[in-house]
Amino acid sequence: MFLGVLSNEKLNPWVNWTTLGPPLLGPLAQKDRAILLAPPPLSLRNVDEWWRILKKVRQADTLFWMQGSSRPEPPLHALSILRGRVRRAAFVVDAWRPAIAKIGMLATIQHLDPCFVAFREGYEELSRRYPRSRFEWLPFGVDTNVFDSYDEKRPIFAFWMGRRYEPLHQALLQYCTERGLDYRYRQPGIFPTPLELGRMAGSSRYFIVTPPDLDNPARTGGFSPLVMRYLEGLAAGCRLLGVLPKSGEYESLLPLDAILQVAPDGSDLAVKLDADRGNPDAHLGVERGRTIVRTCHSWDVRAQQIFDRLSVGKSPAFCAP
Repeated sequence: MFLGVLSNEKLNPWVNWTTLGPPLLGPLAQKDRAILLAPPPLSLRNVDEWWRILKKVRQADTLFWMQGSSRPEPPLHALSILRGRVRRAAFVVDAWRPAIAKIGMLATIQHLDPCFVAFREGYEELSRRYPRSRFEWLPFGVDTNVFDSYDEKRPIFAFWMGRRYEPLHQALLQYCTERGLDYRYRQPGIFPTPLELGRMAGSSRYFIVTPPDLDNPARTGGFSPLVMRYLEGLAAGCRLLGVLPKSGEYESLLPLDAILQVAPDGSDLAVKLDADRGNPDAHLGVERGRTIVRTCHSWDVRAQQIFDRLSVGKSPAFCAP
């Protein structure tokens, strides 16, 4: 196998791509007999660069890329088509229920072999509706070079990275204000770098996590998956605080005693958080979860699992909690 790893790094990728794409695609392209292919936008100004990359893609007999939903960006799609007959595989990041039909149809047309799906619910729905196509569950990974412990004293009490569920956010804001605790969360219009996010997480005691169906059920169509936030918080050595996804993925991969579960509306947050702060054994689950994530769920591990699957047909295996 000679693997062509298609990257969208020159295509103004979405904001969270920096902790998603490069940490997976970079290590994958560093394998023996693999090459990173990053096409520029489709424009006459880029004809020379496109000519050079078309020469390179001819080396590959297998292509792999990441896509947000039903297909990658047009330049990646075009590069795949221009390669002609070749084995293709992809990793679908956002397999929400409203997009299942389009994802399944295009994966079938392209003969993706396989189509990795980050959400187990999405994988199960796709496998049921398109039994002749090849879908496989591959959970998210985490960039362990970015999300790590940075300050043993952990001066930040709680950190909520990214989208928030407002009722729980307000309960936590009130809790920390009343007790003079440092609560960090993303401010409107401010987009910290991955390194800044990693340092804040690695300096925080609690890392807030909620499944995406809480704040945006219309987008998810009812799916309640394990997302990267759970992995990022544990990789940074934080105690998770929040709500479990309904998919059961967390229980399959991570220890339950690494998370302090509270009601989505925050109604029991103060009582549970006061008790947890005084629990001397709370760190034990965190350390076990951190070890599992860093050992079994890094993007480096996912890159090896993808490469093994494509090169020798070895299916990914996941550590039990």
